[in-house]
Amino acid sequence: MSTATSAAPNSDAAAAGKMPGAHKRVAVGAAISEIGFAVTLTGLSFFTPMVLRDFPEFTTSSFLIYYTIYGFASAFTMLAAAQLIDKLKAQGLMIIGGAVATAGLALFAFSQSLWMFYLAGLIIGVGVGLSVQYVPVVVVNRWFIEKRGTVLGAVLAGSGVGGVILGYLVPPLMGSIGWRSTMLVLAAIMAVATILPGLFMIRNNPEDEGLRPYGAPPTDKMKTTAKDEWEPGLPQEQALKSPWFWVLLASLAIFGITYGMTQHLVNYLNSSPWGMDVSAQLLSTIVVLATVLLIPYKPLLGWVVDKIGLEKALVLCFTIASVGFVIFAFARTPWVFIVSMFLVAVGLATGTVTPPLIGERAFGQRDFSKLWGILGMAYPIGLSVGASLWGLIPDLTGTYFWGFVGVPVVTAIYVIGFLIVIRKARGLWVPQAEQRLAAKVEQGEVSPAEAEAIAEDVTE
Repeated sequence: MSTATSAAPNSDAAAAGKMPGAHKRVAVGAAISEIGFAVTLTGLSFFTPMVLRDFPEFTTSSFLIYYTIYGFASAFTMLAAAQLIDKLKAQGLMIIGGAVATAGLALFAFSQSLWMFYLAGLIIGVGVGLSVQYVPVVVVNRWFIEKRGTVLGAVLAGSGVGGVILGYLVPPLMGSIGWRSTMLVLAAIMAVATILPGLFMIRNNPEDEGLRPYGAPPTDKMKTTAKDEWEPGLPQEQALKSPWFWVLLASLAIFGITYGMTQHLVNYLNSSPWGMDVSAQLLSTIVVLATVLLIPYKPLLGWVVDKIGLEKALVLCFTIASVGFVIFAFARTPWVFIVSMFLVAVGLATGTVTPPLIGERAFGQRDFSKLWGILGMAYPIGLSVGASLWGLIPDLTGTYFWGFVGVPVVTAIYVIGFLIVIRKARGLWVPQAEQRLAAKVEQGEVSPAEAEAIAEDVTE
């Protein structure tokens, strides 16, 4: 726990309404690491046609198995990250994971056969799961109480910024130095974006630095990340025994499956929907919009969560996205496609920003870092599975139409799941937290005013 002396700068800054420098540094470091995440989220997509040109014996489906291996490896490695974070610290995971992912990208650059690409995908996935897919969310949750949603949205927007940068950087590089050398450039970007923030910016939790989470009242130990009785929330073993944990896991997976449709946008638009020929320029505009819009949408969504509350924000944002899907299904003119993407992108942003907020809201802060190692797998696995499931829709019906118009129904299912889990799971630990707080007030360890401030955050 912090001392009065070491906490003073943090307290003074907070009292003045300013975010302390240490907290800003952690947030910026986490955002920079998300640029490394963009290397695998966006950067790798440019290499498929170039690799297939050099290896005509590969089929598209056989080659892209490497990316499926990457996705599942990164998701399941988060389980290991959750168990290792207390030993290696967040910065240790970022450095080790970043180095592993860099090694995987380098192996990709030198691969000469399918099994080497598959091994590269596995190594990249392990590195990503240990670092950029896990650490940024956990450190934001540990370092911020006030403005947590806004900061998380701003941090996760780093992947969108990285995607735009790579979109302009990678194609000309491949044209001038070839795809293998370009991949080595991406490996260097991954190393810089992960290892340097791990060394100099990201830190495990504020208590290790003699500070408190931003927005924590002076004596609010209920919000610290120290493992003591004050931390509100369910211990991991109790959370895993709760059926609501598994309902949330399933809801997040269905959420990911639904947004697996983004992998089929190009196929749908190339199929001349409603007899309309979609130009290459329009197709490019729509695909780019899906990435660029995430940059402002993610911090904006976090701000909305902070202002109106998580549950209202979920209903609002998913309603907007569902309307976008329906419009997309009926769109018969180019400008309508573009308008619909402005709406659908709200759902894409919600998919990255809200899952950790839902998990923390439902099960509390106490063992969030461990629980997120499990919950964080659901959405990316859902995306991977959803890409295949969406392919069945035109195979069975001859069109993507029924998939798009069915999105609001599926959305209602997982949103209801989110809302029920938040209400029911909180009932498992909030009453006990209130009782402990009342006992501390009676013992004179916490003043009534301080207790009111604590209870307001825990129970609302």
